[in-house]
Amino acid sequence: MKLPLTISLLASNRIATLERCLDSLRPLLQQVPAELIVVFTGIDERVRQVAERYTDHIISFTWCNDFSAARNAGLKQAKGEWFLYLDDDEWFDDVEEICEFFRNGDWQRYQLASYIQRNYLNWEGSRHADAVVYRMARKSPQLHFENPIHEELAPCFSPCKNFSSYVHHYGYLGKAPGKTDGKASRNIPLLLEDISKRPDYTKNYVQLAQEYISEGKWDEAEKMCRKGHDICGGKEKFLKGWLQMTLVEILYKKKAFRQAKEEALLIFENEKPVELVRLRLFELLIGICEEWKDYEKLLEYGIQFETLLAYMERHPDLWVRQQLGTMCRDKVMQPEYLYPVRLNCVKASLELENLKEAEYFLSLLPWEDEILFQGYYPLLEQWKEAYTPHLLQLLAKLPRGSSYLLFQKVLYEEQNKEVNDDTNSFLFQRCLREIDQPYLQRQLIKKALLEKRELSALLERIDLETWKAHVSGIVDTFSYEENQTLWEAEESLFVKHPLQGLWLKKLLLEKALVRSFPMKETLLNTLKDYAGCIQDFYQRQYQKKMFEGDLRQLLPADCRMALSILEALENWSAGRLAETVRLFRQTIQINPQMTGVIREALRLLKNEMSHPTPSAGSEFDQLSIQMKDALKAMIENKQYVEAMSVLSQLFPLLPNDMEILRMQQKLLNNL
Repeated sequence: MKLPLTISLLASNRIATLERCLDSLRPLLQQVPAELIVVFTGIDERVRQVAERYTDHIISFTWCNDFSAARNAGLKQAKGEWFLYLDDDEWFDDVEEICEFFRNGDWQRYQLASYIQRNYLNWEGSRHADAVVYRMARKSPQLHFENPIHEELAPCFSPCKNFSSYVHHYGYLGKAPGKTDGKASRNIPLLLEDISKRPDYTKNYVQLAQEYISEGKWDEAEKMCRKGHDICGGKEKFLKGWLQMTLVEILYKKKAFRQAKEEALLIFENEKPVELVRLRLFELLIGICEEWKDYEKLLEYGIQFETLLAYMERHPDLWVRQQLGTMCRDKVMQPEYLYPVRLNCVKASLELENLKEAEYFLSLLPWEDEILFQGYYPLLEQWKEAYTPHLLQLLAKLPRGSSYLLFQKVLYEEQNKEVNDDTNSFLFQRCLREIDQPYLQRQLIKKALLEKRELSALLERIDLETWKAHVSGIVDTFSYEENQTLWEAEESLFVKHPLQGLWLKKLLLEKALVRSFPMKETLLNTLKDYAGCIQDFYQRQYQKKMFEGDLRQLLPADCRMALSILEALENWSAGRLAETVRLFRQTIQINPQMTGVIREALRLLKNEMSHPTPSAGSEFDQLSIQMKDALKAMIENKQYVEAMSVLSQLFPLLPNDMEILRMQQKLLNNL
């Protein structure tokens, strides 16, 4: 007997999606004489165990950074006349169209086929981009995979069958880049016209360069700076300085770092620029050295910059006399310029293990300006890991004039056991009482949840919406192993702060639904717990009558979504499947963020409607066991024709029995 189809997939260590992938292939394996081949490229034996539930044909493949080599391993052993492949992080939504292709004989008229890969742009499943992928082909001796990455089948021939069937794929998420407004300033034509009349008027070049910079037209701005510099006279010292400084800035923004550095050094050597220009050039040179990881030169420029800046601050009249337009004290002292300069100097000092200079530059950072400087806290947190233990030790030594430094003191003393547990706990509680910066509050909450610490001091002074924002950002950062700690923290939190505990539980259940790709029973149970948790959260805040009649429409969207889910699940249990479908669709309309989860529930419901499970009973169960034993005996005795007859009777009775599915493949391979 000819086998029409081989389905092959690579299984690495992505156990989260593998079973959903395999489960979506079940209708194909049941309705089409087909074999399933799993090429196992991973090391997680749990993956192999999942695959073994669906097929005996598992190929162990040692990964060699070549996707085509792995795919060819499956293709080489394929017995089907057609070959279909997919990835273990994809699953079909509906394969009926492909089943029909093989049932009606169309597969004999085509050489190639495509289906759709639906790439989701968010975890909620509400946005996606579809791509046509050619992953089905009639086998030939020449057919093979090529390219070590983004592998594809070759050679491919016409005619081609294009399926509307699609696989769900969350493998990469992204967003479309934003568009900038390229409209030119209305001043540019006027300036160009005036330059044609007064080519030696330097200010026109300065202003035109500014206009081009505002439009992001760096090449045009560079030309204006060079032309203006060439015509500058001795009496136009400050205009010349502006053009010098701006030229280097433009080259820097164009990422022409080598040219920018050469221009800056030539200016220092030949032009004798004023102090204000020199300060800005030092800032740019420090940025270039950071790009090149030239930390010794960076630190040298950093020290010269701070020495000159201190001189300027002692002589404030220089700021006034040397300023011209955008070239002024604010330009140098602007946080977006000054903070990175000093942070780069800190990093260079740490790289060179020059702790004295690192402490000096750390002391210059604007710790008291927490509103502006808090945006750099995440960067400092990254550096703490890279420069352990030096940075944490240095931060702890600085005067605790800021919330950030207070928190670092707590971490340092805790890590180094410089104080007893009671003192450390007191300092931590002080942080909870005093720190107001959102980033630091999130760090405190995360630490408290992981270590099961008391959070009341913070929760008593922040509102519920602030808590929701903080913990929503925290849950996604926890690893799978840390989730259990969060569940334990949620139980403890619920005792004193039930609303905060319920919201944490809601997020954990939501993460389990969206990111864990649970199978049917787990998915439905988790979905019920999730909706029930949300219902409880709002019932503790709203009067009972708000959940009745038309007043329900005034409830928050996630609450109405939860009520709709609970009604849908209740109708499913009662066998009212049409009403279940309506309520699930209503759920998506209320809250599109749960689109992916509800779509999967609808897929499971559709399968249940197409293949209802027979009512279980002792007599039926006993008969099923006897028929399976008889089928096994027939296969062992090579009574394949008789076995196929028994199999055709068993399939409608036990559509979800994995043992029967495996025996079918073994039987097909021997016919």
